[in-house]
Amino acid sequence: MKHRLVVLLVLLAAVLVDGGSFGHSSAAPPALCVAVGDSLAAGIGSTLPRERSAAALLCQWSQAYFGEQAELVSLAVPGETTRSFLEGSQLDRLRATMDAARRQGRTIRFVLVSLGGNDLLALADRAEAERERAYAQFETDLAAALTAVRAAIGQTPLLMLTPYDLTEGDPDAVQTDSWWVGRFAQAIRVQATAVGGTVVDLARGFRGHIAEWTWWPVDVHPTNDGYMAIARLAWRALGWDREAPRVTVVLPTEGAVIVRRYATVRVRVDDPGGIESVTLWVDGQEIGTLDPLPEEGEWITLWETPWPMAGPPILVEVRAADRAGNVGEASVQVRLPGG
Repeated sequence: MKHRLVVLLVLLAAVLVDGGSFGHSSAAPPALCVAVGDSLAAGIGSTLPRERSAAALLCQWSQAYFGEQAELVSLAVPGETTRSFLEGSQLDRLRATMDAARRQGRTIRFVLVSLGGNDLLALADRAEAERERAYAQFETDLAAALTAVRAAIGQTPLLMLTPYDLTEGDPDAVQTDSWWVGRFAQAIRVQATAVGGTVVDLARGFRGHIAEWTWWPVDVHPTNDGYMAIARLAWRALGWDREAPRVTVVLPTEGAVIVRRYATVRVRVDDPGGIESVTLWVDGQEIGTLDPLPEEGEWITLWETPWPMAGPPILVEVRAADRAGNVGEASVQVRLPGG
């Protein structure tokens, strides 16, 4: 009897080790999001880069959108230039990260890259001839760096950030700082496109927002709001979410009669990509925004009606915009007393 019990225990252990039905988990490994490059990719300037960098926000949003677990791996090195990226260890660490992810069967959602900002900052106070030589070297190094990144990541979506202009000057004014930012941004657009990358154009997206989205003139990096803006631009550039939010008006109901000065407008909004705003429109005029309720997907506001005045029916419309810029809407028609 003792011998049979030992045999059964050995067989049970073999089943467990072999991944049999006892305690075996078939859960897929978490998807991978990767950030490489310089301090902008690392999220420097945010209060908590692991959660509030652009790459971290994108990873969180992708997790919700695809309904999966996702993990951010940030390989970015503050101060990195295109040359140091090619000559240092970061590129090798990217290759190793991608190889390990493939062996583990992990989905790789995106690789976010920021390079060029430190190359640009290094040109400050240099003579024009020296700037031109450095720029020519930057173009060469950038092409090599992005070619190497593409070779390492295969068909994974590659997001490439451009620099932004802290001075918000005229990019057509030759030899100015703004002109140089424009040249670097254009070189990045060209080289990123050449390797099938998606450009996240901060040079254009940040114009007019430097004061609210960066620490300038104290520091060159974005604030939390700035990284949120970068993430929004990148999310739209990825093009995953092309479906408009589904909006259902809960209150008021179709054909309801207005019986008080303030009426509750309550809606349900469903969208896996995340809602940016929900606005109230009355007879084609924007009235204000709705606030989220604790209940998931529920939004509410109070609308000041024209009650007790009589008049024709009123069209109450709610429009919801998601992070990708898709807009969904729903409406009901209500009546005034005597209408």
